[in-house]
Amino acid sequence: MKILITGIAGTIGTILASDLEGDHEVHGLDTRPVARPNTAAVDLRDASAMASAFRGKDVVIHLAADRRHEVEIGWDDLMGPNVVATANVFDAARTSGVRRVIFASSMHVMGGYESDEAYRSIVSGRYGGLDPDDVPLVGGDMPVRPDSRYAASKAFGEALGRYYADAESMEVVSVRIGAITENDRPGVDQRSWVAWFSQRDVAGFFRACVERPGLRHEVLYAASANRWKIYDTPYAWRVLGFQPTDNAEDFRSSG
Repeated sequence: MKILITGIAGTIGTILASDLEGDHEVHGLDTRPVARPNTAAVDLRDASAMASAFRGKDVVIHLAADRRHEVEIGWDDLMGPNVVATANVFDAARTSGVRRVIFASSMHVMGGYESDEAYRSIVSGRYGGLDPDDVPLVGGDMPVRPDSRYAASKAFGEALGRYYADAESMEVVSVRIGAITENDRPGVDQRSWVAWFSQRDVAGFFRACVERPGLRHEVLYAASANRWKIYDTPYAWRVLGFQPTDNAEDFRSSG
C-alpha cells in the first residue's frame, strides 16, 4: 500500500516509517525538511500546498500536531496545527480518494475520568484495596471528557473522523495514544504505569491499524499490556487482532 504519514519526523512518525517501509511505500510530510525518501516539508494549514501529496495514497496516518497538553496552552497555539491542519488533512484525504485515515488522538480526550475514583487513585499510584482485574475500564463510546484545550482539539479531530466515516464512507480509526518516551521506559510520573506505550508496541499497533481489513469507524485506546489500566485497551487489541508485547510492570523494580 501507499501510506502517507504526517509528522513523519516526530518520535511516532520515525518509528512507523521505519517499521512500515519494508512492506509498504511510505511517504511523509513534516513542517521541516527530513532526510528520508518521498518526504516533503509542508505547512498543513495551507490546504492548497498539501493537496498533491494525498493523491494516489491508500492510507493516511495523521500524526502532525502541537502535542503540548498543559492546561495553560491556549487556542492561539493549538488552532492552526491541531484544528485547521486536521480539517485540511481529512478533506484532502476525501478529495483524493484515500481509503483509510488513522488519526492520532490522545487518552487526554478522556482525561476527565482520571479525577474520578478509582481512576484517581490508580494514576496517583495508590493501589491499596484495588484489584486491577476488577476496575471498570473507560470505553471508547463513553462521553468525551477532555482534560485540556489540547484534548478538546483532539476530540474535534475524532468528531471529524466520525463525520467522514458516516458522510463520505471513509474508513477512519482514531487512536487515543498513551505515553511514548524517548528512552522507551515508563516515565517518572505514576500515570506512566497506566499509559506507557512501548516503541515496538507502537509499531505493531499502527501496523495493525493499517493492515487490518474490515475497519469502518473505530475509536481505540493505545498502550502496552500494562497491568494497571483505566482505558479499554483490550477492546482495541481484539478489534485489530493485535497483542502487545510489553508491560510497564517489567520496569517497576529495575530502577
